[in-house]
Amino acid sequence: MHTLFEAAAHHQGLAKVVEQLGRPGFWQQTLVLLNQMLPFDNGLVIFTERDQPPVVLAEFDRGLRSAPSPMPLYLSGLYLLDPFIQAMGEGLADGVYRMEDVAPDEFRQSDYFRNYFRSAIGEDELQLILNLAPGQMLAISLGASERFETAHLGQMSVYAPWLMALLRQHWRLQHPAQDEQARVTPVEQALAHFGRDTLSARELEIARLVLRGNSSKAIAKRLAISQETVKVHRRNLYAKLGVSSQSELFSLFLQRLGQAQPQE
Repeated sequence: MHTLFEAAAHHQGLAKVVEQLGRPGFWQQTLVLLNQMLPFDNGLVIFTERDQPPVVLAEFDRGLRSAPSPMPLYLSGLYLLDPFIQAMGEGLADGVYRMEDVAPDEFRQSDYFRNYFRSAIGEDELQLILNLAPGQMLAISLGASERFETAHLGQMSVYAPWLMALLRQHWRLQHPAQDEQARVTPVEQALAHFGRDTLSARELEIARLVLRGNSSKAIAKRLAISQETVKVHRRNLYAKLGVSSQSELFSLFLQRLGQAQPQE
């Protein structure tokens, strides 16, 4: 009987989503429905376009977090360290992905994960990715305080076909304005210029990969150089920037991030 009532609630929720097609309430209603069907603590719908900051279309929070929304800090530039944003920029097929599917090998040891992701998202994240056009994607992000199980990934994969159909139809109906696309944040510039006046081109490349949570092994593989060469570059860039660890590098980036914010 419980299963029957649960299914009835899901059908009612789906009906509300369909009613909102082409309307502003569609995104929020979709997150509410997903929260009825799958356990997660916070949700987000974003639109991304290549080389542009993401645009947040809806947020959902179960009320377990007392701190202010982490979105302002994320959108001001930290999104550039988001492994899903990086993966989408490199091209992802439509589908459902766990964080481990896209994150660097030492992402959970990175300062971005420990100092931002864990408090803003939780311990794990699932994303549904939909390609709208070359370089343009919609993503539904689900965050949880505990790791998602394989069953959750399977459950979301079952929902994916009708979710994608609804998202695509809504996008076609709504035709949102694209004036956000031209926005370039000061912090995006901060990462782009971080260390540029001090580091070589290769050291800059490695510094950005380190900030995103890549190990020396992963960086070596990505750049087709030896791990020992990566370690030499890391020592040199740390010395030039006056830091001695990945944590200090991350702190320095956050400091530059704050300096890049517009003053009131």
